Amino acid sequence: MMAMQNPELQSLQRKIEKLLTVHQALREQNKSMRAAEASWQAERAKLMQQNEIARRKVNEMITRLQTLERNSG
Repeated sequence: MMAMQNPELQSLQRKIEKLLTVHQALREQNKSMRAAEASWQAERAKLMQQNEIARRKVNEMITRLQTLERNSG
């Protein structure tokens, strides 16, 4: 009975070790992906802020041009 159980236990142990290895790899991948996501989110926020600044500047220029047009016409 012990001889039959031993290979089964070894097989189970190998499977558990493989699962632990995969688990650790997935944890590391998840950590890396979260860091990448945080970086992209920061970049997105920066780009949105730059876009807002550009939008304001364009609106200011349009207003100035309209004022010049009214004053010269």
